[in-house]
Amino acid sequence: MKKKVLFAAMALVALASCSDETFVGDVTSAPQDNSPSESNAIVFASASNGVTRADIYGGEAAKLLGNFFYVMGTKGTEAATSPTPTKVFDNYLVQYSANTAGTTTSNTANWEYVGVNPGTAPAGYPKLSSITGAQTIKYWDYSTDQYDFFAFSTGKKTPVVGDPTSTVGTPTTGQIGVTSMNFGTSLAGGGTAYQFNIPDEESLKEVYITDITEVLKANYGKEVQLRFKNLGSKIRIALYETVPGYAVSGVKFYTVDAADVPSDLETAANKTDEATLISTSSIPTSGTIVVSFPHVGVNNSPEATGAGNSEKADYNKASVDVTAGSTSVTFHGFGELTANYSAGENVLSGSNSYLGRTLPTATFAGSAAAQYYTTVFPVSSSSALTLRVDYTLTATDGSGETINIYGAKASVPANYTKWRPNYAYTYIFKISDATNGWTTTDATADNAGLYPITFDAVVAEATDATAEQTTVTTVSTPSITTYQQGHTKATNEYSTANSHDIYVQVMNTAASPATLIGGLSATNSLVYELSDADATEAKVLDALVMRTTAVSADNVTGRNGLGLTKMTSTIDNTVTSIINGVDDNPITGLTSGTVGKIAIATLTATKSYAYVYIQQAKEHEYNQLEPVAVTVGQKINGTDASHKYYPLLTTVVRDATAVPTGGEAPSELYVYFSVTTNGTGTPTYSYISPLGKTLIPEGCKKVLKTTITEATPVTGDDNADSGTFYFDKYILNDGKYAVKVIKIVSGS
Repeated sequence: MKKKVLFAAMALVALASCSDETFVGDVTSAPQDNSPSESNAIVFASASNGVTRADIYGGEAAKLLGNFFYVMGTKGTEAATSPTPTKVFDNYLVQYSANTAGTTTSNTANWEYVGVNPGTAPAGYPKLSSITGAQTIKYWDYSTDQYDFFAFSTGKKTPVVGDPTSTVGTPTTGQIGVTSMNFGTSLAGGGTAYQFNIPDEESLKEVYITDITEVLKANYGKEVQLRFKNLGSKIRIALYETVPGYAVSGVKFYTVDAADVPSDLETAANKTDEATLISTSSIPTSGTIVVSFPHVGVNNSPEATGAGNSEKADYNKASVDVTAGSTSVTFHGFGELTANYSAGENVLSGSNSYLGRTLPTATFAGSAAAQYYTTVFPVSSSSALTLRVDYTLTATDGSGETINIYGAKASVPANYTKWRPNYAYTYIFKISDATNGWTTTDATADNAGLYPITFDAVVAEATDATAEQTTVTTVSTPSITTYQQGHTKATNEYSTANSHDIYVQVMNTAASPATLIGGLSATNSLVYELSDADATEAKVLDALVMRTTAVSADNVTGRNGLGLTKMTSTIDNTVTSIINGVDDNPITGLTSGTVGKIAIATLTATKSYAYVYIQQAKEHEYNQLEPVAVTVGQKINGTDASHKYYPLLTTVVRDATAVPTGGEAPSELYVYFSVTTNGTGTPTYSYISPLGKTLIPEGCKKVLKTTITEATPVTGDDNADSGTFYFDKYILNDGKYAVKVIKIVSGS
């Protein structure tokens, strides 16, 4: 499940004044009798908002900004499509110096701009303004309606400016290229406010920007705050597993989305220990960032009527557009998985490390000191992100048995890969027993998935030494992602307490690139209540594929005993928006049929449900007779409602048709038996499962299913006889399904 969290690494800048004065201007000497009082000077203070949202003031805040920032400030009457038009602070450089508060009129909180002469003093900070000479003091002007302010800082990196045409500077080590800030009508319609040239992600961590803050006349005498926010986005990745009976270790990540052929995946050289997300579009690791304000001013145009720009959600908000540099890539690493994260359950002792086994104990990649976050460039548009991994399953029974999985794949829809500045995103992936990877590297293999081993025993005239272990579960490639607003990792999995509906999207991970599946409908996008609250995805798939109820029936009873009750009026597959999208903000404009909404009010706490996407309707269905182990004298039929017994005498098998010379492909019309003599000359007949076989050997016996009829109880019961096979009938469905189990908890 993809979780996106607001990352509030911001700084505050306060601009304060007192009294009601009408004079404003540049002064280069001490105020004269007709000058405003000292208390009306515009002064600066700062604070920074940390990850925990506890404000950091003074010197600590100044450290984040590298002890400086550039500010653009304007005044006047706001135009219809732009901020105020008259420059007051023209790219002024404001500096922090400890223990200097109160030493000048313009410095009350250790921040000073008067007398600063960028390009000369201090050294290393270029002049971005058009003024000549040193910066001068500024006073509030009560003859104007409002002021507008915005600012930026390059932190501990030195800003460098471009050529005289004010193009963005070209940085070297320890530098960030900048341009001067534009103002007024040049910002209308999303015009460029300023630009950065950032050479790497490490430098990106140092860049802070602000939105536009309006200061109306009524607030001239109050403190005004500009919030600095970090320009970078923060990403982290976590994995956990729910494979019954096994623990997961040895995870290897792919850096390319290789073809869906096991041998291609295994021979691919692009594997790494570092948690990696793959994209079909460029993921920038350097580049030029243009900052703009798409909606400023009061209205959309001078002739506009109705709601104007001030009514828009992004009014006066900074927007960024990234042009990737030459080092952009289509995959990105986020650090290695945390070492020694789990001891597993009764697994081998030693230095082995295993993935967390529940959502709250998910294993993160990266550095704990950084809260596992990696800073990345923000992107306004993107494609789906793919996670592709190899891993090892180790049995938790202490036997040490292992299974290697190759090429398991999951995807994050493009709706959730648009990274905004100063936001943090957490992508959590679950490895379940419904994996779509392979357990072999055979290039001809088509059995992608993890198949549970099940056992059937048949007792005939003698102990059946050739009874087989059969596989019954099929898996498919779609990746299902579910979202619930207010969902917390401390609950497993979803809660009725927050009253928010659950949204679901399905990715076709077999496509390259992976695509969001459309066409979700009432017939192929379903919700079932499960009779077993602890059922896994694989158990649900088993019930869907092998059932005792007709494929056309709404409710399903699986051969494994799991009951699936179809929920009516539970899911809406026609919605075009997700209420809890990026950072709990809505995502709108989605195509109908690409998202489903599960009404939380129709679900019950402590129960489990399954969202089922029918990737392909059944090709055909046929009766599958499966052997049932019984003992001689056992009561059948009337006393055992879980089975319908189909008896077959071994004498019938003896006289049945033999498989011809050379063998033949198995047919759904027959049941098959091998023949052995055990050295005594007396044949023993053993049932052969046709599942997974391409050839039935010659000499075997085959019996038409239509000749095997259900037993008719005598006075309500029959006793099981020796020399008889007993079968139960199931319906084998060849449809393809993708499943996500949704466990509902109460709690807050």
